[in-house]
Amino acid sequence: MENELHALVSHLEDSWNRYDSNAFASVFAEDADFIHILGGHYVGREAVDKAHRTIWDTIYKGSNVKMDVHKVRPLGNDVAVVFTQAALQFFQGGERVMIKSRPTLIVQRVNGELEVAAFQNTLQKEAVIDEALEKLVKAHPFRGSGPEK
Repeated sequence: MENELHALVSHLEDSWNRYDSNAFASVFAEDADFIHILGGHYVGREAVDKAHRTIWDTIYKGSNVKMDVHKVRPLGNDVAVVFTQAALQFFQGGERVMIKSRPTLIVQRVNGELEVAAFQNTLQKEAVIDEALEKLVKAHPFRGSGPEK
């Protein structure tokens, strides 16, 4: 299962870097929970798709992400927690900036296929300059903390 989990994370990275929201969302469960970097909560694959289309057309237009698996913690034969690290480069006011975060995925096998049931993205504050974070918070189209469908 570990090789499949690495491939799933590679799929997310590749889909992000191609700005393909449909491919990105395709590995999420129909009713997935997705907590983005500022704490907003998307519910469902369709919401994950829509939100990523929006951010790739706005704040993360021209961005590039690198995702690395740091640890896989199996919770049974068909469920695992995947701890990753992401480095995201994007533009703010014409300048390239980078932020780092620690996405955590809960992945389950359903009908023979892996799917992301839950995704929690935690910003690594020490890896972001305050000015870039302030701009990100102000510019992010999804700042709410409640479910966004």
